[in-house]
Amino acid sequence: MKNSRIIFAILTVLAVSACGKMLDEISPKGSITTDKLKDSDIALLNNGVMHQFEAIVSNLWFEGDYLAENYAPGPGFSFSDTHAETQSASSSTALSRWTYCFGKLQYANLLLDAAKGKASADAREAMAVGYFFRAYVYYNLVTRYGGVPVIDTPTNLDASVQRKSEAEVWKFIEDDLDRADENLSAAQVGFKSFAYVSPEAVALLRARVYLWEGKYGEAVAEVSKVITSEAGFQLSSTDADWAKMFVNGTSSNEIVFAPVNIRSTDYIRLFEKVNDTDGSFNYSPPTAIYEGLFADNAVKAGDIRAKGTFGAEASRVIKFPNGQAGQFMPNPAPSESPLVVFRLADAYLMKAEAEWLGGSVNTALGTLKTLMETRYGTVNLPASMTDDEFEVLLLDELQREFYAEGRRWFDIKRLAIRRHGYVSALDYQGGDFPTWIRTVYPGNDSYAIDGWNDRHQLMYWPIPQAERDKSYGALTQNPGYEGYNN
Repeated sequence: MKNSRIIFAILTVLAVSACGKMLDEISPKGSITTDKLKDSDIALLNNGVMHQFEAIVSNLWFEGDYLAENYAPGPGFSFSDTHAETQSASSSTALSRWTYCFGKLQYANLLLDAAKGKASADAREAMAVGYFFRAYVYYNLVTRYGGVPVIDTPTNLDASVQRKSEAEVWKFIEDDLDRADENLSAAQVGFKSFAYVSPEAVALLRARVYLWEGKYGEAVAEVSKVITSEAGFQLSSTDADWAKMFVNGTSSNEIVFAPVNIRSTDYIRLFEKVNDTDGSFNYSPPTAIYEGLFADNAVKAGDIRAKGTFGAEASRVIKFPNGQAGQFMPNPAPSESPLVVFRLADAYLMKAEAEWLGGSVNTALGTLKTLMETRYGTVNLPASMTDDEFEVLLLDELQREFYAEGRRWFDIKRLAIRRHGYVSALDYQGGDFPTWIRTVYPGNDSYAIDGWNDRHQLMYWPIPQAERDKSYGALTQNPGYEGYNN
């Protein structure tokens, strides 16, 4: 951002098919303006934007586990202070995430600009994808930085880079998801396959937004649409059925939305970070997680997710099979495995969280039991729980279900805000966030929260100083960081 502007290049989206490789050979339109595109071009541009959606999903994939200290260094790697990399206004991580997300935002705005005013089904579906993609980008921005600038056109060169409030950004995301729904309805697009943006995918992203906002009744209503959808999603109940969600060509009927990642170049290989074929990779499970995450106890035993997450080799996460020996699930084309963004388990876990925080822990317990009875050989839940007991259970289920899928830090942070009242950094500088998480989730004493200190308690990343300098003071700093109130 420079001179109070966000400057983007115009229309360089490469058309890549979401369902095959045949469009890889089509030349991009270069720098023609979006108003000159025909309806036939919109479908290609839509495919190109889905290509960019895959890119941002994969780029942000491992962050939530890394920040929650869910990983130990992989072979040949070492970690510096994990949170120090995000808790300085001059940090490269805070800057790179900011610039990356705003860069990808341009593709959504380009697609919306190209499709606006066109009435064809392809154009309306493209509008839905654009709004959904933009909502997803802003969801990732607001959960990291709080309030950020809202940019809603591709060539908004005169737009002020002043930050909107966090509430305004959440409202903008909600509005975009409403528009996505409206355009899917106008195009008469229901659930075609998990490779496409669908009303069910919109509902799950909207439900997640509602959880962050504390709108629990609304979150329950959204996930209920997915649970009762005519698409007929079903929870996996065997280890093989659960594990096959993450392999190329999967026929899993639990997945709600997963870009299929089929391309002839620029492969997205999640396995390379945790399970690379050459034996050198970034992240390994800490010993205590490898040995204890799926441990049986009096409440639950025989977790079907264990075999598909960890193999015999303690240094590897095999959740994303690399196609070689030693994997629980064969994967003949590991470079083209889908990127699972939402599945039916999301609906049940979000519903349980919303019911619990909405005031009915026993209702939430029943919802969670429905999921757990498909994931375990035996489940012996009590008839009732205290709020603290349920929080321990929910955090453990979130960890078991989504380990290595980038969720952990954001799950902890959301509950810190919504249940424990940590609204801003100033509320608890030097406070008891690590004490809270260790108290309600004792397992973290042995692995996930070791080494935290006061600066780790800051709920929001700093606004990158480089961006503040370019904005000539228009971008304010978050509380708790140098430059706040300056």
